[in-house]
Amino acid sequence: MEITPWRPWREMGLWPWRELASLRDELMRAWPGAWLGGLVETGPRIDLYQTDQEVVVTAELPGLASKDDVEITATEDTLSIRGEVRRSQEAAERNYHRTERFYGTFARTISLPAEVEPEKATASYRNGILEIHLPKAAQQRQKRIQINIH
Repeated sequence: MEITPWRPWREMGLWPWRELASLRDELMRAWPGAWLGGLVETGPRIDLYQTDQEVVVTAELPGLASKDDVEITATEDTLSIRGEVRRSQEAAERNYHRTERFYGTFARTISLPAEVEPEKATASYRNGILEIHLPKAAQQRQKRIQINIH
């Protein structure tokens, strides 16, 4: 005689999980930002690093239609990225069964690790990635000092 472990969910036909998945999908359609890891509240995911000369920020912004859909502002110690990812009219008319991509407005403000010269900042957008270069203020730039050993 073979012994089979008891699996109550199998006997119930996975009833609660199907119901919960359906409910989750309905909620996601009603409030998409609530299910996207805080994208709506905190904005795009970023990487930030610095060199001796500059602070560099890269941000994931897939789906931007034009440069007018994003606004970048900087001060000596902060960077703000705001914008909107628009859904095409054709896509908006579809009867989706599932939609997980983000559409709508976003905003993110971060503190920079060093003082920068915001008027000299440059930005580029390619393949869904926004890259911002912020030159460090003169007093923040590091200079390597050679040590002479006698």
